[in-house]
Amino acid sequence: MMLNWSWVALVAFLLGGWCVCEGCWEYEKTALLQLKPFFNHIEDVENYWVEGKQSSDCCKWERVECNTSTGRVMRLFLNLTYTTTFGDLEHSYTEYVSDTVDGYYIEEEKDYRHLNASLFLPFEELKSLYLGGNSIAGCVDSQGFERLSSKLGKLKLEILDLSYNNFNDSILASLSQLSSLKSLNLAYNQFTASNPTDGMKRLSKLSKLETLDLRGNKLGNNILPHLYDFTSLKSLRLQNCGLKLTVDILEFNNLINLKELYLGENKIESLGSFSQRKEQLRLIKLEVLGLSDNLVNNSIFSSLAALSNLKFLHIRVNKLKGPIHVKDLNGLSNLEELYMSDNEVNDFVPSQGNETKLKLMNLKVLDLSGNLFNSSILSSLSRLSNLKSLSLELNNSESIDLKGLDALNNLEELNMLCNYYFYIMEGMACSLSPQSLDLFPLLKTLSLSGFSLNRTMTTLKKQNSRSLEELILEYSYLPSNFIQDIGALTSLKNLQLYECEFNGNLNLHGPLDLKNLESLEISYTSLENNFLQKIGAMPSLKFLLLSECGLNGTLQNNQGFCELPNLQIMGITDNNLKGTLPECFSNLTSLESLSLYSNQLSGNLSVLESLTSLEGLSLSSNQFSGNISALRNLKSLRTLYLSSNQFSGNISALRNLKSLRDLTLSNNNFEIPSSLGPLFNLSKLQYIYADNNTIYDETETLSLVAPTFQLKSISLSCCGEVESFPRFLYHQHDLESVDLSNINFKGEQFPIWLVESNINLNNLVLANNSLLGHFELPIVPHTELSHLDISKNSFNGNIPNEIGAKLPSLRFLNMSKNNFVGSIPVSVGDLNSLNTLDFSNNNFGGSIPVSVGDLNSLNTLDLSNNNLTGEVPEQLAIGCSSLWTLTLSNNSLQGHIFSTNFNLTNLEVLQLDGNHFSGRIPDCLSNCSFLSTLDVSNNKLSGDIPSWMGNMSSLENIVMGNNHLEGPIPIEFCQLNLNLQLLDISSNHISGSLPACLSPLSITEVHLSKNKLRGPLTDAFVNSTQLVTLDLSHNQLTGNIPNWVGKLSQLSHLILNNNHFEGWIPLQLCRLGNLSLIHLSNNNLSGKIPPCLKITTMSHISQVLSSPAAMPPGVSFSIEEPIEFTRKNRSDSYKGRVLSYLSGIDLSSNHLIGEIPQEVKNFQNINFLNLSHNSLTGPIPRAVSELRQIESLDLSYNNLSGTIPPQIVRLTFLSSFSVANNNLSGSTPKMEEQFATFEESSYLGNPFLCGAPLPKNCSTSGPSSSKPKVSSDNGLIDMDVFYVSFVVAYVMVVLTIASVLYINPHWRRVWFYHIEAGITCCYYFLEDDILPKRFHCG
Repeated sequence: MMLNWSWVALVAFLLGGWCVCEGCWEYEKTALLQLKPFFNHIEDVENYWVEGKQSSDCCKWERVECNTSTGRVMRLFLNLTYTTTFGDLEHSYTEYVSDTVDGYYIEEEKDYRHLNASLFLPFEELKSLYLGGNSIAGCVDSQGFERLSSKLGKLKLEILDLSYNNFNDSILASLSQLSSLKSLNLAYNQFTASNPTDGMKRLSKLSKLETLDLRGNKLGNNILPHLYDFTSLKSLRLQNCGLKLTVDILEFNNLINLKELYLGENKIESLGSFSQRKEQLRLIKLEVLGLSDNLVNNSIFSSLAALSNLKFLHIRVNKLKGPIHVKDLNGLSNLEELYMSDNEVNDFVPSQGNETKLKLMNLKVLDLSGNLFNSSILSSLSRLSNLKSLSLELNNSESIDLKGLDALNNLEELNMLCNYYFYIMEGMACSLSPQSLDLFPLLKTLSLSGFSLNRTMTTLKKQNSRSLEELILEYSYLPSNFIQDIGALTSLKNLQLYECEFNGNLNLHGPLDLKNLESLEISYTSLENNFLQKIGAMPSLKFLLLSECGLNGTLQNNQGFCELPNLQIMGITDNNLKGTLPECFSNLTSLESLSLYSNQLSGNLSVLESLTSLEGLSLSSNQFSGNISALRNLKSLRTLYLSSNQFSGNISALRNLKSLRDLTLSNNNFEIPSSLGPLFNLSKLQYIYADNNTIYDETETLSLVAPTFQLKSISLSCCGEVESFPRFLYHQHDLESVDLSNINFKGEQFPIWLVESNINLNNLVLANNSLLGHFELPIVPHTELSHLDISKNSFNGNIPNEIGAKLPSLRFLNMSKNNFVGSIPVSVGDLNSLNTLDFSNNNFGGSIPVSVGDLNSLNTLDLSNNNLTGEVPEQLAIGCSSLWTLTLSNNSLQGHIFSTNFNLTNLEVLQLDGNHFSGRIPDCLSNCSFLSTLDVSNNKLSGDIPSWMGNMSSLENIVMGNNHLEGPIPIEFCQLNLNLQLLDISSNHISGSLPACLSPLSITEVHLSKNKLRGPLTDAFVNSTQLVTLDLSHNQLTGNIPNWVGKLSQLSHLILNNNHFEGWIPLQLCRLGNLSLIHLSNNNLSGKIPPCLKITTMSHISQVLSSPAAMPPGVSFSIEEPIEFTRKNRSDSYKGRVLSYLSGIDLSSNHLIGEIPQEVKNFQNINFLNLSHNSLTGPIPRAVSELRQIESLDLSYNNLSGTIPPQIVRLTFLSSFSVANNNLSGSTPKMEEQFATFEESSYLGNPFLCGAPLPKNCSTSGPSSSKPKVSSDNGLIDMDVFYVSFVVAYVMVVLTIASVLYINPHWRRVWFYHIEAGITCCYYFLEDDILPKRFHCG
């Protein structure tokens, strides 16, 4: 119930009248405390508006200002926004950033609230009320600003700021009753000019109103007529209000008191042609005109001639172009400040009367930067004798002489930029004549960019040594004695160097007298290490920043910065400093901020114990170690950043830092209790980031105690096992972001209470938490939650159908890698703001809901690895026009990929692999000009490969393997040579030859196996020097393996088996130091095995691939592409990380000869070696026994001889072994270790081998039947050669006899006579002596 302030006043009077209690009226303090709940999101209000002896005087509270005479509240600063001025624009921006307006950041608030304006009634002397940036959408019914009109409106309230809220036109009626208002700020709300009766026209009743700010409202040109009656206005702001085309300045003609008119950030092209009309312009008091960020052109100057009293003109960022007539500018004779930056003006040219110089004698500030002037412009400025500030950009590279500006002897600030583009791109710079700076004896600020100052510094230090206070040098070349030169500038207070280069080594010898220097900032400029010693000569230094200056070595106790008693802010960041912090750091007791991040500093923090004034400390990205007990006394700390170091131990030292607001401990070795008990007393703590430490579960003795802090963001992602969610979370209600991923909560369920208790929660990450059960939704819709990630858990059941209604603001939703079942809810189509939706790796069934097509903001959709069926909805292909990534892999989808209605033209990644899609690859994909990855592998697609793919210049990954595609590889693919990184068309029916022009420069993976490719390997891939895998196996390729393969220096997998290659294995393969797999089996290769072959493993690559963030573009596909390899007598496919650990050589089933080279011992990490089915001879090298990692060795079906090296039993990883069908002799290896598992089949076909597991025993005495009776040089008869030679000799004898008989008839008759006689003799021998009598005739 609202307090009746009249009764309070009466009671107070009866108790002794209106009394002032310690400077503050008691009932006004009570009123402030009633306001506090509404404004407690403002840190000062939450922390300082409290009762107690130390805060009894509310006039001393933050954001409260009282009348020093009466003690009553005069001003309340309850705005979350702050104001700054830049150019012609006055900007407001909030304390906490997340969105952008006018180039500044403002907080994005969606939790709009309604204000009870009557709570301000007790403040009878209130003159100023600032309520900006509080997400107020309106007032409580009957408690609007009209309630204030009875008191404050008629008496006191003069300034009201309602900017950056969500008010609309309905509030204007109540504001119109605040008759005493002089200033009203309504910037960035929801006002329009659509209803003039109840709209802006009502405010014209405010007869005392002098300032009206309407920036950032969607008013348009319709607002102009409604401003007619605001005759009291002196300042009007209409920036970013949707004004466009012609805004007739006569629309403001009735505002006769107007002094300031701001029209910037619109699309205004003209102010009308009022100079040609009879109506007289009455804006005679107008002094300030802001037109920046519009579309006006050069004609604007003639239009402004009638504004005779104009003093300030802001016209930067418009369409001014080419030359401007001097006469047009000189007509603005009263101008004091002119801002024309960032246009395309190149000169001031004379017009009638040959007027060549600007005669703006009152001009004090001139900004011409960001135009296209050259040095000739200087002569046009020579008469501006009262000029105090000049900003100019010159676009020439010759020497610049400023002597034409000799009349500018009052100049105090000079900003010159020369050749910025040429300095950045080509390293060129302008030179400045040594005498140029003599002309400006009063110069206080000098800013030069893009100059070479090798000859200028001497003049500068002589002529400006007493006046120059600020020196800013960017993108410039400096002399080596620069430090000594600036030492003469005794008045210098601020020195900034940004991306400068010294001519030679920086000379740091000699005295340095900069006693008045207060600020030194050097960034991206190389310095010598001993520069730090020179800083000691700057006793007045308060601000020191040395960022990315190449400093290395250690910090010593004699460093100059240790002698700076007044130093308040110190930053030595992004360098390469090593070692520990020197003891002298303890002397810097005035330090308020210390930043040493991104170095290699180490040791502990003990030297910081005495720096009790520190409010900010950043030591991130170093190598500090040990505990942080030294920080326990730094009680003024507000921000503490210690991430990415090697700190360890507990965090109990932080319990005393009661001013701490931001705490970052990520990527260390801290042991942090899940309860955060040591931090319970830090009432101001709002942000905790402690990822990648050890989170442990302690006995929560504080489980019944509420912490004093109210967090806004907490991130504890990493590792550890915790029984349940930390109890302190039950006491938090202001949380905006929570990340507890990768903590094992041992079967907890989804914490719906966390969502319901924190209405401002917008980011919730609970990935990989071992959560179980069903996913729950809040009872009341949660309108703030925009990012939800519950992936990698064990949730089951259905996703509730109401998810679209209960979480309507979701932009990111990841529920992948769970056990969800059922259908995808239709209500996901109601998530209109959704950018990312990931339901992959679940058990969803049914079809893809048609409502997905309503997600027109969706960028990423991943439904892969489910059980989805049916076709891709046509509505998806039409409605989701913003999709960048569509992943539907490994489902049971079918039909054609897309219908003819297709609107996914922004696609960059399309993955449809592992489904049952059929038909041709649709031509509609040719409209996806940004497509970089296309994966349609493992489907039932047919037809030719579309030639239009060759025209898609963005394609990097083409994966179409295991389909029914046919025809040749289109010649148009040669147009992809610039960007293509992965090509997989394996397991199709592709025919023809490889296009010789196909040689992508960046390709790393080629998979064309199991097709019908034929012909030689000519020049295809000859320039593909980044190739890692070349798989052309199971085709009909012919010819030699080309020598250019030896130029593929990154090649790791060479798979050419099952083709018709012939010739020798090229020696150029020996140049490939990264080869891990060589598969050349089942070809017609001949010759010897090159002894220089190298083989390695890709284990070093696997370490890189283990981090997804480290994967280069395309590798995510390459590591998943399978390669078929015969290993352990079985042909398998290997891919991913397993493949990266394998190495082997398969040269089987060729015609290789010669011996196995002794250099085989260099294959130290080889996993398998197959040389079977060749014609290799000689012994098995003893070096084979040194292949300690080998798992499969096949030397069968060769002509190997000699004994099996007994040392081979050392191969303890060997699981497959065969030397069958050779000419080996002697004993088999001992049946021990791995060799005890090998059977007889491993040795069969060697007749002279004996010993287990063969049935033949080896005898130690007597003649051995295993020894051959005939020996050769190698000790054995080569039986194959013997049989062949015998048959050949026999045939030759028969043919010789036949030939002789054929040629000589006499011998032929003698031959047959003897044959006949022999037959007759044999007949009678058999008749008389052999056959039994019973066989005789008769």
